This record gives sequence, C-alpha cells and structure tokens, in this order.
Amino acid sequence: MGGYALVFLMCASTAAAQSFLACCDQAPHHEAMAAPAALMQCGKPEYTEEARLAHLAGTVTMSLTVDDEGIPKEIHVVSPLGLGLDESAVACMRQARYSPAQKDGKPVPLNINVSLAFEERWDSDWHLGAAVFHPPDGATRPVVVKANYPGATGDHRCVTVCVRLTVGKDGAPRDLKVASPQDARFDKEAIAMVSDWRFRPGMQRGQPVDVPATLTLVHGLANRTMASSHRPE
Repeated sequence: MGGYALVFLMCASTAAAQSFLACCDQAPHHEAMAAPAALMQCGKPEYTEEARLAHLAGTVTMSLTVDDEGIPKEIHVVSPLGLGLDESAVACMRQARYSPAQKDGKPVPLNINVSLAFEERWDSDWHLGAAVFHPPDGATRPVVVKANYPGATGDHRCVTVCVRLTVGKDGAPRDLKVASPQDARFDKEAIAMVSDWRFRPGMQRGQPVDVPATLTLVHGLANRTMASSHRPE
C-alpha cells in the first residue's frame, strides 16, 4: 500500500498576488516508498471577473504527476467549477514545485490529486457552486454578464439546487428546471434568481446559438477550505 499525506491550503481573495506554502503530514514508509511530495509553493490562482460577478466559489480538483524533479506534469481537471477558474487552477499548479517522492532512496514520479479553493464573501445566503455549459461543436460558451442575488436573511440551512436551462440566442435563460427537486421554497428561489441572469450568448461561425447549461446554486454553505490527497498509484 502506498504512502498517504494531506496538504491544507487557503486561497485568500485579496487582489494582490501572493504565494502559498503547504507542509505535508509525514506518512509512514510502505514498501520502501518515502513520504510523498512534502513541500509545495504555488502562486495565487487568479479569480476571474466573471466568476466573481456570478458569486462562484468552491474547489477545483486536479490529477497530476509530480516527476522525479518535483515538477507537476500531466495536469487534468477532474472536478471543475467553470467560468475560467479551472484554467486558473491549472496555471497555478504549473508554477508549483515539490520535493519528489522517493523509493529505495531515489526520486520517483508520483501521481496525486490536488484541490485549490476559490472563496469570496458576499452579502447573500446564496452562491454559485459550479457552472457547466454544453455548446455545440465549434461554438463558444455563454459568458455571465449579470447575476443578481437576494440579500442575506440569516437562514443558514445548507441546500444545493441544480438548475438546468438553455441560454438563448438573446442571452436570456429559458426552459429553467430544477434537476432534482428537494425543497419547494429553495427551488423556487433558485429559479427566480437564474431567470433574472443575463449572458453574452454562445457563438458559432459568428452567429449566436442556443446553449444548454447546468448551474449549481448553493445556499447556506459555511466557509470553504481546500485539502489535497496524495496517493501513489
């Protein structure tokens, strides 16, 4: 069985660039495999203006290989957020450097998962947890240009509402439907919010096109932190 370690990071939402320093918990040795990459430095991932406008917050999880020189390679997003934050997370991890794992006293490549958190604070009980678009082949996705949220009410109940919709050629959402209805009040509130959103429509060969989408609205979720698991594969 391979070694195991945890890395905890916080992504501050200040505008100034900064670096991250995380220390791994030392894992016991298994089959001559030393503790996995124990040190990482990463520049602050960029919070896109579109994501900030849409109140998007959460974590982007990536799989990658730390080579025998401690350089991240083959970075792939396995749990996306959308609105440019996935690309921002990948760009951040390309800057990271690790102390490579060792086996029999020699550095070896290591496959790991890493999650980067994006967090902001807004005066609302709601935020966007993920945005997924399904544009036709060769088309661009819609871009959020207006996203209003109701003010905070003090209701901290945690509810997630997945809203399926189509962003029309005019940039307005239509055909809104809750994917898995749970609470009538929260479902209705989520639909009302998204109905008022506006987008720059997806484009294909210079013409606007309809684009299906799924927006995950989250109510009452407390502060988010980021953790990453390192497991040799």
